[in-house]
Amino acid sequence: MTMTSKQTGKNRYKFVFGDKPLTLTTEKDNLFMEEVEHLAQEKYEDIKQKLPSADGETIAILMAINSLSMQLEREVAYDTLKAENEELRQKLLAKPKETDGE
Repeated sequence: MTMTSKQTGKNRYKFVFGDKPLTLTTEKDNLFMEEVEHLAQEKYEDIKQKLPSADGETIAILMAINSLSMQLEREVAYDTLKAENEELRQKLLAKPKETDGE
């Protein structure tokens, strides 16, 4: 028995990237995927303007590398904030509690 999209919770989202038709299977809803598509098209056009001779595959590779770079930057920033939060938490826990009237 094959599972339908509704049974698996998957959504098949179709759009055109550059000149290539794509179908993505995702757990995200169409509204989310429309935002992803809009962002992808925007980034594609930005790179295409800067590198007019680049083909779609090159643009896609550059977009993927840029996305990974941004993801890594965010992960580093998140880890830094998490460590700072834990340090502050430990300082608060180590601080002696003040009582009323002292």
